[in-house]
Amino acid sequence: MEALLKKICPHCTASSIRTYTVNVRALAKEGGLEKPPAHAKWLTQKLLNKIKAKPVNQYKRLAIAGVKALGAYEAKDKKWHDAMNDATAKYAKQRDTQKRTKREAENWPDGGYEALRKLAKEMHTEVDHLENQKPSSVSASDMYAYQRYFIVLFYAYHALRGDLGDVRIERKGHNYLYKKGASWHMHIGLHKTVRSRGAIDIKLAKPVQVALNLFLPMVRSNTSHGFLLSTKRWRKKLQRKDMLLLLRNTTQDRLGKRLGVQMIRVLKTTEHLKSIDKALELQRELGHGAVMQARYVSKA
Repeated sequence: MEALLKKICPHCTASSIRTYTVNVRALAKEGGLEKPPAHAKWLTQKLLNKIKAKPVNQYKRLAIAGVKALGAYEAKDKKWHDAMNDATAKYAKQRDTQKRTKREAENWPDGGYEALRKLAKEMHTEVDHLENQKPSSVSASDMYAYQRYFIVLFYAYHALRGDLGDVRIERKGHNYLYKKGASWHMHIGLHKTVRSRGAIDIKLAKPVQVALNLFLPMVRSNTSHGFLLSTKRWRKKLQRKDMLLLLRNTTQDRLGKRLGVQMIRVLKTTEHLKSIDKALELQRELGHGAVMQARYVSKA
């Protein structure tokens, strides 16, 4: 299935292809199948009725998976396309209400986004002794523990998708770290919405920069794969999906809430709710969008 999806979507990022593949497999399991067959006959009205009864976020995810699977088979079925449009509209309507979903309510940590920063501070006390060791002498398990702290700290300030898992430590490829003056920046040139939004380039928050200055020497001294994150065993490049799993498992163990990147993005956006509402109010008053609004700013 992954190869078929790549064929019909040559411009899709690798992470998007992996997501589509996982979702098509999930749809196949909803149909009682171990894996997606090599034909489109399993994409039935009965299966569609089943996913329509699910919560709207799951309905949307699985309806899109059905359309992607049809594309992979080079087949068409209007009812699946109609379902995708219906699910997308319902999801947008739900998000527009700004009401917390059942899943969000169940996984909402006390203190919201601040809970991640508190967790990062707590985890730092468990690994700060490693900062006094010679980087090359830090064991694989200790480096992995420091890396786990760094991942939580990063997402406590920067709510990217899973792009941290593909970041290089040198200015190579699409996603990498680089220094501008004394400050660390991260360039994400390949991500889910790059075709519509362009590359993401951010200056890292001060606490993240401090931790990075301590973590990078460990990475450079003990690995040769060129990426920021490594596996616990053999210290090979950590796969994006494994980083995401590590983040979810860590927050489940430490906070009792399973926080994936989508949930973290909701937490951060909610933290900035007042400033977002203020900006939207100003846009309505002035009658233009965010980009034009920024052009009206005059700095001394």
